[in-house]
Amino acid sequence: MSHAFTPMPPEHQARFRGAYLSYLRARDGVPNLAARRFDVRERFFAEIDAHPVRWQGKLPVDPEVFHKNHLAPAPEPGLDAATLWALATAKTNRSERFGVELSIENPRRQDALLEDPHTFIQIEEFYHTRILKDALATLGLDVEVSEPPARTKLLVKLMVFMPEGLSDIAVLCGEIVGVVIFSLLLEKARELFAAQPAALARIEALFAQILVDEVGHVHYLRSRVSPSQLGLARRMLPIVIGSVLSDIPELGLLFGREELVRRAEEADVDAAASAYADRLVFEAA
Repeated sequence: MSHAFTPMPPEHQARFRGAYLSYLRARDGVPNLAARRFDVRERFFAEIDAHPVRWQGKLPVDPEVFHKNHLAPAPEPGLDAATLWALATAKTNRSERFGVELSIENPRRQDALLEDPHTFIQIEEFYHTRILKDALATLGLDVEVSEPPARTKLLVKLMVFMPEGLSDIAVLCGEIVGVVIFSLLLEKARELFAAQPAALARIEALFAQILVDEVGHVHYLRSRVSPSQLGLARRMLPIVIGSVLSDIPELGLLFGREELVRRAEEADVDAAASAYADRLVFEAA
């Protein structure tokens, strides 16, 4: 495929959506929106549950320090990189999860849910929460999902209830930034947790699931928007990143705002999933 801000020709957009739906059915299986599950995707998690991997010896993150900071609006000064990583990972999907809950409770269309890629995307976001909890469990951390701050909730509500033409722009920005964040977190995990290859391999396998999903979400949104909408999305990136850093300051401490903006503006989302065999591949020609 191509750069996330390269317009998808109209003649390719409908073809892409059909191909993407077929891909989702094969990779995820049959969606159960009420249970927030897929029948095929559950097999991956059954394997994860059957063969847990845990960090051996002294934990890289002190659970007491983690939980003290998890619900705080900002981390205390002087936290090490592993603790900042764990805090950022615990918070990264909470806004998306909140938005999906709202969207499911207030659907725009009741009909043809099984024919709509958005149904699959919604359930994938629930799996992302589960994935991140499993990644943190690998480090010996038992984490419950917290709600985003009040300001973030308000912004998410606006995105859920605004007209689709506008919400697609905002959500596209969020998905591109999401690919960047999960890529950076995985790169940092390789640096921080290399001492125990089994634990790192488990984290890699879990993050791979998210990255493959998120790249698909970006291209699906590209198939729904016009060139002018793509241009607006690109101009909104610094605003979206500023909001994310306000919500998750640990990301700024780990990576810096400039690096997040740079990676998002590059928008080479396909590179984030290029190593994974189950990634989405769409040949336009």
